[in-house]
Amino acid sequence: MENWYLINKIENYNKIKDKKNITSFQKILLANRDITDAYKIDSIFNSNIDNLHSPLLMRDMQKGVDVLFDSMMKNEKIMISGDYDQDGVAATVILYKGIKLFYENVLYSIPDRIEDGYGLNKNIVDDCIENNVKLIITCDNGIAAFEAIDYAKKNNIRVIVTDHHEVVNIDGVDNLPNADAVINPHRMDDDYPFDDICGAVVAYKFIDAIIELYGKNIGLEKKSIYFLLQFAMLGTVCDMMKIVDENRIIVIEGLRLINKTNNIGIKSLLNEIKWEKPVDIYTVGFLIGPIINASGRIYTAKLGVELFLTDNIDEANTYSKTLVELNDERKEMTQKSVELAIENIEYENIHKNDIIVVYDSSIHESICGLVAGRVKDKYNKPTLILTDSSNEGILKGSGRSISAYNMFEKFNNFRDEFVAFGGHAMACGLSIEKEKLKSFNEKIQLDSNLVEDDFNKSIDLDYCLNFKNIDKNLINQINELSPYGYGFSEPIFASKNVFVRDIFLLGKDKNVLKIKFEQDGILLDAINFRIDEILDKLEINIDDIYIIKNKNYDIVYKIGENTFNGYTSIQLNLISMR
Repeated sequence: MENWYLINKIENYNKIKDKKNITSFQKILLANRDITDAYKIDSIFNSNIDNLHSPLLMRDMQKGVDVLFDSMMKNEKIMISGDYDQDGVAATVILYKGIKLFYENVLYSIPDRIEDGYGLNKNIVDDCIENNVKLIITCDNGIAAFEAIDYAKKNNIRVIVTDHHEVVNIDGVDNLPNADAVINPHRMDDDYPFDDICGAVVAYKFIDAIIELYGKNIGLEKKSIYFLLQFAMLGTVCDMMKIVDENRIIVIEGLRLINKTNNIGIKSLLNEIKWEKPVDIYTVGFLIGPIINASGRIYTAKLGVELFLTDNIDEANTYSKTLVELNDERKEMTQKSVELAIENIEYENIHKNDIIVVYDSSIHESICGLVAGRVKDKYNKPTLILTDSSNEGILKGSGRSISAYNMFEKFNNFRDEFVAFGGHAMACGLSIEKEKLKSFNEKIQLDSNLVEDDFNKSIDLDYCLNFKNIDKNLINQINELSPYGYGFSEPIFASKNVFVRDIFLLGKDKNVLKIKFEQDGILLDAINFRIDEILDKLEINIDDIYIIKNKNYDIVYKIGENTFNGYTSIQLNLISMR
């Protein structure tokens, strides 16, 4: 069953109802997204790079910069230790390019997902010892690298942690690694005004702090590092940070920069996928991000880093071609694994549990998170997918959750069960001894506190509209609040009792649904690219689709436009109907 809820945040609306130069309709949309304070509103209507929060508000930021400069004064070799996803790649590129503006003796390292696992580890530290590295700077990792950091310190290597992942909290106290500086906005003692930033943004803040503190000494000003914001934007969108507060400024500026970029790697990748339109959040989140992530999943994330670092067009084209091929391979692997997981779930009735837990040795550990996400979407239940790791007797897995279940907090109650664990409310990664999986599964089922209604899919509606209110002026008001993305979702509307005037099945495979709706004499076209979902909601099959013609339905949709043969018309993007 699917629930539709009309959002009604009247308290939020009352806080902003007297704001000038914002329409009442826009105030409703902002209130529905909890946008009420002046800074967040200003970041929407007057996005300005000068309004980014000062990096020096972050705990240990100055300490970290001073450690870096002390290392530079000693002409020490510096290692940037990144991560294998898009955020980690972007953060690595930011630190590497940023520091290289004024210091040459810099290396970078990305862990192998299979051999090393997540984050800074003993293998990377051993490489640092062998290469006489005296300072390690982590990015998008490090907050839970206790053993690796202790090992580095014992070998006279200093460590600066820059990370954005949740801090391990024990009895109300942060458990921080023994690094020389720990820069993470999630620290309990951190006064930074906005903690929902990605690893790439924390890395950018570190470079920004260098310029703020010592820019004059090294001959650099703030505008000299603005080009790095395109990579901060990539991390923000691909790591699904909320597009609010300063993230909004970063995304807007980053998109502006990437659309006129001089980065050979970015241009080569866009050319390889034949993308000729302006780059937007969709391009980044659904095309660029998965392609970069694919290399870290089934080969090495260094490909992504090298793509963004190279100045050689032939190298860039080779990297781009390889990355796209890897992503195609990843898609095929994921589809097969999802089908196997669902078959297993249905056969063993695992979907009847509050938490779906699947162990399947045939699933490649690099795609456990992707499979978990697809399974979670199908059943709308928290899902954990596990497979064998390279260490005998140890399973590795990834979890994806629903809004009613804070996976990090819930699983953290059983932290002692894990070999390794990390994550946040909606996702996690873990390693566990195979013999402990059964008891762990039993414990999380008993501790779920979920009720049946939590598993019902729901749609939050911004407004119930009559077709006569849908016009160019309304579309302009919606567009003025763009870009939309995670945490600042595109508006969703409903209309009641609309008449199905005509139906068309489009595309080579007839899997695109177009419906001509009518209400009060006004005709509007609607399009849907997931016809199976509409069929499920209507409880009919494709052969019976035409029985809905000449009947009335309530519909849910987003409002867009379609341009064909030079003519632009309003088009609804159909989400649901009943």
